[in-house]
Amino acid sequence: MQALRFEKTGSFDNLALSNVKKPSLAPGEALIRVKAAGINGVGSQVPSPPPSSNAKHKSNYRSDAAAVLGILSFVTLPRTSGRDFSGEVVEALDDTGASASEWIGADVWGTGSERGFTSDGTFAEFVKVPVAALSRKPKTLGHLEAGSMTLPWLCAWITVDTLANVKQGDNVIIVGARGGIGSAAAQLCKDRGARIFGTYTSLANATPPPYVTPIELTSNTAIRDAIAKQGLQNKIDVLLDCAGYEQPVNDALFTMTPNGTGRVVVMAVHAKDGMFPINMRTFYTKALTMKGMKSSILGPAEIKEFLDMLAAKIDSGAFEGPQAVNAIDLRDMNAVTGALKEILTRSSHVRTVIVP
Repeated sequence: MQALRFEKTGSFDNLALSNVKKPSLAPGEALIRVKAAGINGVGSQVPSPPPSSNAKHKSNYRSDAAAVLGILSFVTLPRTSGRDFSGEVVEALDDTGASASEWIGADVWGTGSERGFTSDGTFAEFVKVPVAALSRKPKTLGHLEAGSMTLPWLCAWITVDTLANVKQGDNVIIVGARGGIGSAAAQLCKDRGARIFGTYTSLANATPPPYVTPIELTSNTAIRDAIAKQGLQNKIDVLLDCAGYEQPVNDALFTMTPNGTGRVVVMAVHAKDGMFPINMRTFYTKALTMKGMKSSILGPAEIKEFLDMLAAKIDSGAFEGPQAVNAIDLRDMNAVTGALKEILTRSSHVRTVIVP
């Protein structure tokens, strides 16, 4: 089969289209014919450019690109890239080694685990996954849409559910509400009955959903000013930082509840050295709690449970999938490299998938 592999890190030139053996299955594993594999931008280890930097610092929290560039030290070599997938089950074995025939021909989607880091990923014609982790993709989405969204939504779920525990009636600020994780987090918060405020660097070319009160970052106090106008100063329960810019985060901290129940979740930092200045006086006088989001903290069974729930919600109309997706051919190395570079600079809000 053909796959996008790298044997050393440091440059996108190291990523090459290779002919490799199709994965062989052990009992309890399934072979997926990949129909679409999302190029992802999630993780907390890699710096991203601040809005005013003109993308001077080109490394970002984009995990697929970061793995090739060598920014993620835990990636083992040689390696096939890719974490997300949507595709068709072509082989499956149960725990005894017999055919798991109920899965043959099923359209499935998946994400997470160490795929693309310490085991071979989804930028290939085939990928193997545990049968116990198989999840049927939404019937109302095609493979391109399904393959583009699983990791951002998983990170949003970990952020909203596992870490922030957003509840009905919570007032929530999402810094970076237009991005893949931020927009998914907004839908999850809406589903829980929270009131949502989302930040946008500019509203000129953005159309916020009706359930998000937009805050355009036109000044260093834009967030506190907007919250004060709503009469909610000191009444924000949850802050989700999906962007990694210290200025809006510190502005938002000023709005949070001082009663000891305020929750902050972070998942990125733009500074190349990983440092993130924070107003500690505001933080401790409001008795806030901060947690970091890591996309691999859930196991395969938990990810399957989440994806099954997400598929049902999408098919019922409760959640919306992506409105547009860019598709590029696995064999078009210029397009692949361009998409990885685009991920680094955040030059597009439309997700891209690789099609084998």
